[in-house]
Amino acid sequence: MKVFKFVTAAVLAAALACTALLAGCNVSLGADGRNGQDVSIYEIWEATNAARAENGESELTFLEFVSEYLNYDSEELAEMTSLQTAINRSLLSSVQVTAAFTETTSSTGNYPFWYPNQPETEETYISQGSGVIIDVEPETGDMYVVTNCHVVYAHSADEQYSTDVDVYLYGSGYTVSSNSNGSYTLDDTNAIEAEIIGASLNYDIAVLKVTGSDKVKNSDVVAVTWATERNEDGELVYADDISVGETVYAIGNAAGSGISATNGIVCVDSEYITLDMYENNTTSGYFTYRTIRTSVPIYSGNSGGGLFNADGQLVGIINSKTTAASSGEYSDNISHALPAANVRRVVESMIDRYESTGTFTQGVYRAMLGITTQSNSSSAYLDNDTNLVVITEQVSVASVSLGSLASGSLEEGDVLTAICLKDSAGNVKEKCDITREYNAREVLLSVREGDTVTVTVTRSGESKTFSFTIASSNLTLTA
Repeated sequence: MKVFKFVTAAVLAAALACTALLAGCNVSLGADGRNGQDVSIYEIWEATNAARAENGESELTFLEFVSEYLNYDSEELAEMTSLQTAINRSLLSSVQVTAAFTETTSSTGNYPFWYPNQPETEETYISQGSGVIIDVEPETGDMYVVTNCHVVYAHSADEQYSTDVDVYLYGSGYTVSSNSNGSYTLDDTNAIEAEIIGASLNYDIAVLKVTGSDKVKNSDVVAVTWATERNEDGELVYADDISVGETVYAIGNAAGSGISATNGIVCVDSEYITLDMYENNTTSGYFTYRTIRTSVPIYSGNSGGGLFNADGQLVGIINSKTTAASSGEYSDNISHALPAANVRRVVESMIDRYESTGTFTQGVYRAMLGITTQSNSSSAYLDNDTNLVVITEQVSVASVSLGSLASGSLEEGDVLTAICLKDSAGNVKEKCDITREYNAREVLLSVREGDTVTVTVTRSGESKTFSFTIASSNLTLTA
């Protein structure tokens, strides 16, 4: 049985130490009496240049050293430097997140349940996580940040959604000190106050808003670039085609020790995992999420941070890693991220709702046509244009609810092939070919009141199209 653990960090009693080594190699120097010590590749580069200087040879740049001594060709060097550039830009789109909670519990003792003045214990603690800047206005100091819901939510706290949330820009973090009475001291000199404007446990996403921050005004922060694109007609197309083997990297508040980067590859492009969001092992606290599985090493505190492709585009939001069922120990480098395509739909829905109401919404709205879907078959094929393997499913209507929006139009057995969304003015908002079962559900998160949803199906070998106009009663809030 697989067990998954979210990756927020509690107050840490010890710091982690690490040595940076190229490709994970342990290298020892012998010339200066440091046999057996692990050293970084940069120390070897410096030692090499020192030896070259003694021999009257010119110094090498770092890339020249890598090329000459480690046998990297020009194409590999270009890839390394390109990835480094992308990672460094992503640092400016990443933040640390802290959320404070208070939990009041009755003290244990031999008091009858009706005793009027049972002693209570009040505990304060913080959740430490990560976030991604999705929109920023440097002139006003305003910005929107995306993180995991479980970073700012604690089921057992007096107030389950934290009312004391701060973010910290790259290069200006915080420190946490544990006190003898079980409380903590947070050095929040660099804190930027943030407000939760939308959150959903069912999607494990929360949106934070920063307003009028001088620290943002005086920074070089930038918003992330989503892994999405617009086609020749200006329609927004979500890039769900992340591929196994693709290079990805994570930026986050690893171990609550500050923003750092780790990299790996995509292991599984889409799979479902279950998390105990209440952390109390009750059935009601388990939630299932569609995720991308990666080999990127992540740690407590990475929750809510970005997963990026080699071009620096956001492809996911880190939310968990696998643990061994028996011991609770972390498995090596098996981490999970919520796909950016779906995250963006959730985020845009939350922001639209906030900007129209001005209030925090617990949950996200999704259009309901009144159908359930099923995957009839699944297969993989090699795309000769890209040399990548693609999984495709045949998705059909499993049932239609009587009296629903789709009742009388869609029928059980219809094979879904495409869904198109248009706003009230007739402009195309999003087109989605139904090649995986999750497409049919997730695209409906982009629907707003007054939009038209056009569904294309194959029935008895013929293509048929049905259009539905969405009223407020067709939008359901999912907490």
